[in-house]
Amino acid sequence: MNMHQPSAERTPVYFVSHGGPTLLDDSAYPPDEPIARGLRRIGDEIRSLRPRGMVVISGHWESERPSSLQVNGKSSAMPLIYDFYNFPAWMYQESFEHHADPLLARKVADIVAAHNIQIDVVDRGLDHGVWVVSKKAGLAQADFPIIQLSLFANESMEDHIKLGQALQPLREQGIVVVGSGMAVHNLRDLFGSRSSPSDGIRSYVIPFDKEIELALDSTHSAEQRCEAVAALAYSANLRSAHPTLEHLLPLHVAVGAAGHVTTVEKLVEAYQASLSWSCYRFL
Repeated sequence: MNMHQPSAERTPVYFVSHGGPTLLDDSAYPPDEPIARGLRRIGDEIRSLRPRGMVVISGHWESERPSSLQVNGKSSAMPLIYDFYNFPAWMYQESFEHHADPLLARKVADIVAAHNIQIDVVDRGLDHGVWVVSKKAGLAQADFPIIQLSLFANESMEDHIKLGQALQPLREQGIVVVGSGMAVHNLRDLFGSRSSPSDGIRSYVIPFDKEIELALDSTHSAEQRCEAVAALAYSANLRSAHPTLEHLLPLHVAVGAAGHVTTVEKLVEAYQASLSWSCYRFL
């Protein structure tokens, strides 16, 4: 397949759990353990597709307004965003060689705008929810462009599912869509004054992770899957697993973009204190 032509088949959609910049520390996340190994497998799969581009929706970029969006890629070269604080100095020296593509950014903007959603193409670098996990996945110096699309500045699961549905045509054009968040993400419990490494996995982590897994069941129709992930809004575990929803909503975008998939596979399952690192492929 010529890498500059659309894929013959629809590209997969991924949801990845991205963690913080410590993900780059091989002593903390060794390459032979589940998280690093799983992310590398995802990166290898994406490279093997020879896609025309990758569009990532990260939990670290919400648009300036509740009902509009932003996409980066106004220019082809943009600096990274080191949007993390009080980490070792070497992490702020890390690089991620990549390129954007103004034509891809415009394509995404046009597809979204066709669904009556206001969207602006802007100059903005990749935040760590994109570049850190992409680097760990082995996607530095990829021969396809990587751009980022914002979330809405609201917590509506339905809005983000609809956003994903608007992105479905990208899959027919050889573009990989990736939602980058965390299946469970409670930093208050991870870093809180009363927390301790000896506390173990918090009581809500595995139950909420399993709720996600059930919602994504391969036997569901697209409609059932969208309804099931929207119903996570009523989970008794939701606000423990996600005190705020920006790390969960990339999953809703991914589910919307997946549409009528035939298989959903959990590629990573790992738990850490108040985090779940679950990652999925929709094919």
